[in-house]
Amino acid sequence: MATQTEFWTNFTATDPRQAPAQAAKFEADGWDGAVMVDSQCMFPEAWVYLTLCAQATSRIKLATGVTNPITRHPSVTAAAVASLQLVSGGRATLGIGRGDSALAYVGASPMRIAEFEHYLEVLQTYLRGEEVDMDAASAMLVNAQAGFDNLAIGSAPTGSSLKWLGNFDMPKVPVEAFATGPKAIAAAARSSEMVMLAMSAEVNRVAWGVDLARSAAAAAGRQIGVGCTLIVVPHENVQVARDLARAQIASQARFSVMNNKVIGPATDAQAATLRKIAAVYDMNRHAQTGKGVPVGRVGAAQAQAVDDDFADQFGVVGTVDTCVDRLTELAALGVDRMSLWLPYVKDPEAEHAYDLLMNEVLPRVRASQQADAPGVPVP
Repeated sequence: MATQTEFWTNFTATDPRQAPAQAAKFEADGWDGAVMVDSQCMFPEAWVYLTLCAQATSRIKLATGVTNPITRHPSVTAAAVASLQLVSGGRATLGIGRGDSALAYVGASPMRIAEFEHYLEVLQTYLRGEEVDMDAASAMLVNAQAGFDNLAIGSAPTGSSLKWLGNFDMPKVPVEAFATGPKAIAAAARSSEMVMLAMSAEVNRVAWGVDLARSAAAAAGRQIGVGCTLIVVPHENVQVARDLARAQIASQARFSVMNNKVIGPATDAQAATLRKIAAVYDMNRHAQTGKGVPVGRVGAAQAQAVDDDFADQFGVVGTVDTCVDRLTELAALGVDRMSLWLPYVKDPEAEHAYDLLMNEVLPRVRASQQADAPGVPVP
């Protein structure tokens, strides 16, 4: 296997003062990277959080998982992630999608795909240190009075750019766009360095997304990376693993039925569950982790909609052997990255699941990749 998959995870500390310790632990545990959610009404400010993580680490890569194109102008987002790139010594990545909870909690819906692709193009221009047309820059501001007709200014800027960026010798920040549907995947493939598929862990769906992304990139004459986001919970007790994962499986599955239409390959039973998740989804309990809910019971309506079969197919849950087999099968699709999302719940069962993931599952998956790599002898 030529591709050596990177393994990333998500920060689960919701207090930014705890972020440096968790980042240091993730680095010591061997993760390649970690992401922080940018959802201002649900979590503390992502860029403050990630800066604290950068200062506590020296190797692990850091990214938003994810930010959106609506709550910040592309120049603001570019300046934020370029600053993190500087502080971290070149370890920053910008993860961005069309928007979900960050918008829902201020009464808005995801950005349309055409506008999203345009945002990515403008964002990339800023990150390359190049100049954005001033009319294009001002058009992306909300409630702004464009132009300088009524401003006391003798010589106005002719274009918009990060003027400070050229003062520092550092690599351009890579952009990874998160996508689920074919149009969004194609837009991401044309405008970012990596497409992150929010397709769940169902192998046929991930394979479908990988093919779409690579085909769209090839048609545009580009080479890109392709990754996938997965909910992974190993446990000897399969029911415990399912219950720990249900809420996040439901949250990720919702992307495949965001507009009440099932996206991507799905059996009749899977499609029925996806539609049920969409029908009952309670954004007030978005990604509810079961905090305060005993294992074996689930809370939010969307988590209750995830039956055992769906959990097994759309998540990576169950015994160590099951999780190793599932991750190895997905890695064989040639994905460059797997972002393995951990439960936010803090209890002994979740901690045990993490220990199994780090000490048994990932070492075996990595060893399998090394054994299959060209030029590496099998022991």
